[in-house]
Amino acid sequence: MKISRASFLKMLSLAFAFVSLAGCRRTAKNLPSNFHPKQNKPSLKQMEKEIEAVRKKFPKSEEWVEISRPGKHPRFPNADVRLGMAIDLDRCDGCGECALACMRENNVPCVNPQEAEKGRYMHWLELRGNVPVMCAHCGDAPCEKVCPTGAAVASPDGFSAMVYPRCIGTRFCGANCPLHIRKFNYTSAEENGLAYKFNPEVPIRPQGVMEKCSLCIQRMQDARIREKTLGDEWLGKGVSTACAEACPKRAIVFGNWLDPDSDLVRCTQGRGVFAPASVARFFPAVVYLRDKV
Repeated sequence: MKISRASFLKMLSLAFAFVSLAGCRRTAKNLPSNFHPKQNKPSLKQMEKEIEAVRKKFPKSEEWVEISRPGKHPRFPNADVRLGMAIDLDRCDGCGECALACMRENNVPCVNPQEAEKGRYMHWLELRGNVPVMCAHCGDAPCEKVCPTGAAVASPDGFSAMVYPRCIGTRFCGANCPLHIRKFNYTSAEENGLAYKFNPEVPIRPQGVMEKCSLCIQRMQDARIREKTLGDEWLGKGVSTACAEACPKRAIVFGNWLDPDSDLVRCTQGRGVFAPASVARFFPAVVYLRDKV
């Protein structure tokens, strides 16, 4: 019995479709029991509860050491931009609005109860002794030196960046961070139904990578594109981080350390500039201010 070419192709297509469907069914059966395709929007209370839980882990503030005002990045001595922040310890009252804004801006997920019990929160910004602490964006960053894949890398804008597709989760950077502020994604936010996107411009990070403060890099990129469209070079103006924007006391200031007219440089005039003792010798770009005694 001869089969026409058209009939043969039709039978082949049906067979392929059957195999594909069977494969999909097997994949569905192999999904973890805690897989939730629908992502649940975390409530404000849930996020605030996590922020308070982290605060309780760090009842004492960091030990402060006075340093010089940040200048040029050691790796980029000819650059015109070194981005950073200053946090005024005399203004900050530890309200936690900065931590909440960071979570929403960067889609930092809440964790499931099992991870919460182990204290494995994903917060990029933590309240330690009621003081906001995040990546210091060191000029001589210890984390970058031990990353085997170049995922932890210095940006030409002077901050410490993360290239997530390169990260293989060795956690060397987290172990070598003096502040221990880098966070490892032990579980999949998507599988736990916690990968809700407040900000569509920021991707959800996958399981198995290290996360940390990016100085809201997505906002910088938008500002740079705007300036480039106008034919100008972006030098750190016209943008702020989510934490600085949300602070009701205006205790956090973002800007360019190499621009003498920036709000960042101006706010340090006549003030004492401090850093946590653990990072003071690594040329941090995120510093703290106090009135001189």
